[in-house]
Amino acid sequence: MDLEAAGGVFTDPKAYADEKRFHAATALLRRESPVHRVESAKYPPFWAITRYDDVMEISRDSEVWHNAPRTTVHQNPDSPQAPVRTLVQMDAPDHLVYRHISADWFKPAGVRKLSGRIAELAKRYVDRLADLGGECDFFTDVAAHYPLYVILSLLGMPEEDFPRMLKLTQELFGAEDADLARDASDEAAALALLDFFQYFQGLIANRRENPTDDLASVIANSTIEGDPIGELEAVGYYVLIATAGHDTTSAAISGGLHALLTNPEQWRRLSADPSLVPTAV
Repeated sequence: MDLEAAGGVFTDPKAYADEKRFHAATALLRRESPVHRVESAKYPPFWAITRYDDVMEISRDSEVWHNAPRTTVHQNPDSPQAPVRTLVQMDAPDHLVYRHISADWFKPAGVRKLSGRIAELAKRYVDRLADLGGECDFFTDVAAHYPLYVILSLLGMPEEDFPRMLKLTQELFGAEDADLARDASDEAAALALLDFFQYFQGLIANRRENPTDDLASVIANSTIEGDPIGELEAVGYYVLIATAGHDTTSAAISGGLHALLTNPEQWRRLSADPSLVPTAV
């Protein structure tokens, strides 16, 4: 494998499913080209940073390295870009100001307020496994739903809207995936984001008129330097919370189950001593 082929793993979806190939490529880049410019026929050029110290240096220096305007590798650089600005596109000092709005809700005390709901949803999906007769697609039937539904419960959204949010999330992040995309157009992701925007506009209006004890109300009624948060900024906040994290958590849950199934002695150990579960997770 040469450096060009190694850099190509970042734009090849199949590479992410080939653990040996991906790790061999990134190991080569770390040794020989840790700051590597990736050229691709399908994507605009970008830099791949593969050493930990370099990643940390870039992450800490927002004066030199910016999060905006390009936060993802777009297949078509001329595709319409979303007007919604989220924490992902922000640098200091804005990032800290906006992050502070929801910070308390993700601290241990804030999460404990939702512990009953988290346990209720977990039990529901354990029961679903039993109802499926002992055989299922764990990711599709359980893992794709549970983390998202916990996050949407934190926002205080009605449960009847949860399936719609899952579909929109999959369309937004799977716009280049034929199995998930709404259609094959360059506008697929933008259309999904527009649906998010229209839905969350209604949520903002509702929570401003009838605030409740949930994160959606906190965001809708927050202020930035003394002024009410703008509608676009509030929508961006909702989209970020509704979509960020649950996909990786879904993969982690599935990977955890796979690890236990391939290491049955660890499964038996956890089953025999539930006190080990917190550190296992």
